[in-house]
Amino acid sequence: MVTDPHAALRGLLAGRLRGHERRLRRFTEADWRRYADLLAGALLVAVRRRFVAGQDRAPVIRFVASARERYDVTGRDVEPALAEALVWAALGERPPVPDDAPAIVARTVLLLGLLEDEGCTDQERDDILAAAAHAADHAGQQAGG
Repeated sequence: MVTDPHAALRGLLAGRLRGHERRLRRFTEADWRRYADLLAGALLVAVRRRFVAGQDRAPVIRFVASARERYDVTGRDVEPALAEALVWAALGERPPVPDDAPAIVARTVLLLGLLEDEGCTDQERDDILAAAAHAADHAGQQAGG
C-alpha cells in the first residue's frame, strides 16, 4: 500500500526522505495514528538500547542537545524539555507524552539521532521497526480488550 506507515518510517530511517515525504502527504487519519504509534514504539526501543532508568540526567541532556544540533534545522522545531520528557517517558520515569505535532517532530529527531549514534545496520533498523510494530499492536489489543 502506498500510504503504509511502516514503509514510510522505514524509508525515513533509511534516509529516503523524498519517498517518506511523499508517503506522509498521502496519509489518512488512520495512517497518521499508526505512524505515530510506530514512531513512539521505535523511539521506546532505541532509547532503551542506549539509556537506563535511574541513570544520571547529564547523558540524556547531552544527547538531546546533540540530536537537536544535527536534525533541528531551525533550532526551534524541537523543544529541549519536550525531547528530554520523551526520553524519560520511554524509560518509564515520566508519564507518556501525547501524540501532538511537536511530539512527533521531537520523536523523529531523537530516533534519527539514536540510530545514527548507534550506527545501526539495515537489519538492526528492521529489528527495531519489528519491535515497534509488535509494541503498537500489543498496545492496541490491550486498549481494545
